Amino acid sequence: MNATLALMSKTPELPECLSVIICDEIYRDEVSKKLILVGVFNVITAPAFPAKQPRMTVLFTLTNGQGTYDMSLSLEHASTGAAIAEIKGPLKLQNPLEIVDFNVELGGLQFPEPGKYWVIVKIDGAIINQRPFVVVQAEASQ
Repeated sequence: MNATLALMSKTPELPECLSVIICDEIYRDEVSKKLILVGVFNVITAPAFPAKQPRMTVLFTLTNGQGTYDMSLSLEHASTGAAIAEIKGPLKLQNPLEIVDFNVELGGLQFPEPGKYWVIVKIDGAIINQRPFVVVQAEASQ
């Protein structure tokens, strides 16, 4: 294989997603710049369906990227693939050595049925990380 062909076949490396965390809220301490995560969860308990979730915040951490990428973050039903919410947009990373936290607040969510759901982070159309969570029916009180 000649050098020209090797250069042509090389694709830009996608950033690495180190973590995806789901919580109620995120605050940033202005002095230390540290994040404070409130109400980290993996389960939503709903009294009835469709279930309404007024707010959910997703924190994802990226590294090893440089340049501008098309980013999307979506919530999807695991068995049907139906999107509950999705945000898209350009994402610019300055330096591949950076470790950058991004938090996205999603509001007015509605889950049609109980089951497993995914938070999915995509860069340039490729899934770079995903995290499951479940939505369950609350048991009737006795």
